[in-house]
Order: sequence, then C-alpha cells, then structure tokens
Amino acid sequence: MDMYSLIALDIDGTLIGPDGRVSSANRRAVARAREAGVRVVLCTGRSWQESEDVADQAGCDRVLVCQGGAALADLDQRRNTRRWDIHRETGRALVERLEREELGLMLFAGEELLVNPRGEEIFRTYPSAGFHRCKRVEARPGAVLEREGLPLSKIYAQGAPETFPSLLKELGRCREVELTSSAPYNFEIVPAGVDKGTSLAALAGVLGLGLEDCAAIGDSDNDRGMLAAVGMPIAMGNAAEEIRALARRVTASNREDGVAKAIGRLLEEG
Repeated sequence: MDMYSLIALDIDGTLIGPDGRVSSANRRAVARAREAGVRVVLCTGRSWQESEDVADQAGCDRVLVCQGGAALADLDQRRNTRRWDIHRETGRALVERLEREELGLMLFAGEELLVNPRGEEIFRTYPSAGFHRCKRVEARPGAVLEREGLPLSKIYAQGAPETFPSLLKELGRCREVELTSSAPYNFEIVPAGVDKGTSLAALAGVLGLGLEDCAAIGDSDNDRGMLAAVGMPIAMGNAAEEIRALARRVTASNREDGVAKAIGRLLEEG
C-alpha cells in the first residue's frame, strides 16, 4: 500500500509517557516519518501553549489540532489560526454553573487560558511549561469572560469523578455543546459538532490531503472523532476497550513506546 501522508498524534496517554515526556524512541520514529515525507501533527485537547514544548520534544510539524478540536494553531505564528467558539450566552451560563462546583476550571478564551483558584491548586504540578507561562488565575473567570468580551471555545473541568454523573447528566441537556473526556477525573466541553475528527478534516483540507490518507493514534474518549475520521485508526495499548474497538489496530501502551512501534509499522508497510 502507499504511505499515509499524515499521522495525527494525541499527546496525553499517547505520545508522552507517564513521566510527561516524549521518549527517545518516539522522537526517533517521528523523525523517520518526517524524513519519509509524512506530516506528523499533534491532535490534542491541550491549547497550543500547552502543546508547544511537546511538539519541540517530539519534532512534530508546527501546525496542529488543539483544544479538543475547537481550534487549529500554528506554533510558528504562536496563535490559533482557526477557532470554533461556544455561543456566548451558552458559555456564560455553563461557566456560572460550573463555578458553583468544587472543580478546577480552565477556560480556553481566544489566546487566553483562564484558571480559577481551585484549578491553580490542582494544576500546580501539571508538567507543561507553556501552561504555567501563560495561565491567568482569576477568582471568577466567568466574570472575566463577560467583562472583557472574550470568546470561549472550550471548558476543561477537573475534580472528583464520583461527583460527575449527575452534573454531566444536567450538562448533557444543553444541545449547543459536546461533552467528552481525556481521563476519569476530567470532562471537557466544546461546541456542538466539534471534535478532533472535524478539525483534523479541516487541517487536512488546508494541507491538500484526504482523511483516507491519514493515520491517527489515540487512547481516550476525546479521540473518538479522530479515530473514526481517518483511514488508519490506531489505539494505544493503554486505551479503554471501547476506544480499542474503534481502531483497525492496537499498538503497545505509552509506557512501551506504542507510538514509535505504530509509526515503525506504518513506515515498513509503506
């Protein structure tokens, strides 16, 4: 078969190991793919600011899908190049509701990352230099959105999973947003109809590629759209069973350089 033209990589639970770093094996695999003419892009729930260090470590392309599909970004331009926003009134109401809960919140507001005080506590050990450089801690981030007229493309919430079921059931009644997750202790809110797959399609179009010519590697619920969209969906060995069921193949876990092994196999087959 012909080589896939693009490989999309999730970050957390996929490209980086449990230590929060990109392994030397994964770096070498990304370099081999790019030397072979394959675009290797990040497709992540993180903002571009949180992703920049990982892209540098791995040697990935400088364009990426970020914010769980709510934005495309260019690291050389250091900005989002396209964004899908939550309706202003809907976003304000959601943030006001979540601020009443014991949750760490991160609001993706244009080029701003607004964090509430609980989020500041929870994210203190988050291994992302970009996040700590640009985070803006506010007592009531929802009020900042309103006062400064900032857009809102994604809400990230982290807390005790046992408190989530009733809250997610309530939030799920809102038809203007999608709920997803990247770990049991969090949930994410993006505009309805938006996921990593829809935005990967937009990026592939900009690059002149078809999704059938793309491969993607992921591990969590917010990777569903990406895995469903591409010609070669690959799940990590540490992915949940329902995510593995979406894939055409399963690679090793992120503890075992699963990305490097998956890319190596793609290159051998190409």
